[in-house]
Amino acid sequence: MKVLLGKMGLVMWLLFCIGCHAPKMHVFYSGLDKAQWVELTKKLDREGFTYLPNSHLGGTEYRHPTLVYFPNDLTTEFVEKLTVVVKSLGFERLDVNVFNRHKHFYSKGNLGLYFPIQNKQTAFSNLLYSADCDYADSRLTLLASGRWRAFSRDISPYIEGKWQYHAPYLTLIYAGTHGEFQQVYEAQQHQVITLQGPKKATTYQVLGHNSYPLALFNCNLQIIFAE
Repeated sequence: MKVLLGKMGLVMWLLFCIGCHAPKMHVFYSGLDKAQWVELTKKLDREGFTYLPNSHLGGTEYRHPTLVYFPNDLTTEFVEKLTVVVKSLGFERLDVNVFNRHKHFYSKGNLGLYFPIQNKQTAFSNLLYSADCDYADSRLTLLASGRWRAFSRDISPYIEGKWQYHAPYLTLIYAGTHGEFQQVYEAQQHQVITLQGPKKATTYQVLGHNSYPLALFNCNLQIIFAE
């Protein structure tokens, strides 16, 4: 009798574990840069998420990171933990949609996490350098999340804000101790002479005033193409 009860208890325990098994999350990461992807995997592992990377371009229709799920396959705790992870990458929010949104279908126990990639489809480089500047040169990185980060010898470790692009205008937004302000730049195509000869370049010419408390906003931005 004890053996029978032991076997029945084991079966019930296995059934319980199957029922509470964590869903498998398919992560479409094309909208992330390399640093964001590394940071994301570390945090997903630390929080105990079960996930599979997917490099397919699956986030073109989403404006924000989006979790697509099978009905009744999510818990509030799961969504809250994942939202914290997503926001830590610089995104404003996590959208959560039932499985049939935009024809992305998932069976029970499977989820899809999509990162937007529309910013990666713009026609400019994501790495710019300050030019025509009275201060220390800065290196500006435009992240796929819609945020920018600037590095220079006078900035430790970096400053950051939001960016928008509507060809040919690039807008940088920054919120600091002096409040929120923005600078608008217009893209101009031209050539520059380098040690390797003439090269194509794009300069983002400042359109607003050049007396901002943030030194970077008083400079033009430039990229020189090596091709």
